Amino acid sequence: MIPHRSNALSPLAHIACRAMALVALGALLVGCGPIQATQRISEAEVAMERARVADADQHSPYEYTSAANYLYKAKEEWGYSQFEAAYDYATQARRAAESALINAREAPWPGHPVLGREKSPLEGNSEAEADVPAPELAE
Repeated sequence: MIPHRSNALSPLAHIACRAMALVALGALLVGCGPIQATQRISEAEVAMERARVADADQHSPYEYTSAANYLYKAKEEWGYSQFEAAYDYATQARRAAESALINAREAPWPGHPVLGREKSPLEGNSEAEADVPAPELAE
């Protein structure tokens, strides 16, 4: 017959189990910093590429340049193992790149009737109008 064992742990075993659980939790938390920062930097790079393809550097230069600088700084901090700072800079880079993308998509196209204000063929030739002399006023 198998001897009956008690389910209750000794106080020392209970403390050891808690310590092991804390060590395991600590190991998981230490590993999360680099992973989260790397993921956020990757997301910022994708947002930058989307903004670049949409010509955000032309339509929204402030946000695009800000995003590029924040991304550069995020990578620099990541290189120095400052993962929390890298995460924060990458977050700012992603937000700025997304803002640049939105501005680029909402920017008027060159022939926009109100905001583009390039002469359309229907509006007439301004050079031809400039050749016509102004009427003289009679005194």
